[in-house]
Amino acid sequence: MEKATKKQKTGATKAIGTANGHAGASNSTSMPATYPALDVSKTFDERWHTLINDAITDCKPCEVESGFEYYINEYVQNEDWKAVWKSHQFGCDVVVEVKDVCFPHAKVEIVEPFCCVPNSLGDFDKAGGDGLQLKTKDDLTTFLSDGNGKVLLLELLPVLDESGDLDGQAEVLELYRYFYTYIWRATDENDDGDYYFAMSLLQPRMKIYYDVQKKKASKAVVDSYNKIMPDYEKKHWQFKIKQEEATEEEEGDGKELQKLWVDICKLEKQLEKLTYKHYKGK
Repeated sequence: MEKATKKQKTGATKAIGTANGHAGASNSTSMPATYPALDVSKTFDERWHTLINDAITDCKPCEVESGFEYYINEYVQNEDWKAVWKSHQFGCDVVVEVKDVCFPHAKVEIVEPFCCVPNSLGDFDKAGGDGLQLKTKDDLTTFLSDGNGKVLLLELLPVLDESGDLDGQAEVLELYRYFYTYIWRATDENDDGDYYFAMSLLQPRMKIYYDVQKKKASKAVVDSYNKIMPDYEKKHWQFKIKQEEATEEEEGDGKELQKLWVDICKLEKQLEKLTYKHYKGK
């Protein structure tokens, strides 16, 4: 509770909850409302100042993950908060309780009564794997037990708390989700360049994101960005999930990861070319 309170003192405001009920739920229990996955009301300046002042201050590209780890540990409660686990691997939303935050994962347990509904995030798995078949409570519990209860923190949406006690940490997690969805690139963590991420990479990437959302960019840029980004995000998530599953003994997975990485790098080059062409053209 102390961490969330600390964030609220820095100016966090109450977020609007988003209902997550879906047709075809696996039981009669309603999916609880959550804080929004992406707060579209956040301005460029709000996100920019929080990122450079709190999250990635003076971080080189290879240090950004450590910066976010400190940021998350500073403001997010380690345990005893409920969330909806939006699983990309299994294509379902599951209500869980967080037992420990171990960046970039969180240890969770399925709560009673069991609540699980389908989502569209597992569509990428149609190319292979049996994740979409594992939606029963027993299967999900077994999966969590085999992985020591760990899921990716990016897949957790905090359940809306009417008291406001979790508003601050929900904002922190929203910023983390925004950054790793729209700003971070897969190859950044291997960038050992001696320069600050915020000063060289943050502004161009945030600018194209906001210009596209607000239709301030040309139609060609908007169309290209909206075509490349979803494909890039989809393959990046697919890579993350396969990477979580892979072992040294699984040669097939290794080849699949390599192919995914090649596809990701191609899309990333297109995205960065578009980003800097737009940035320099303004």
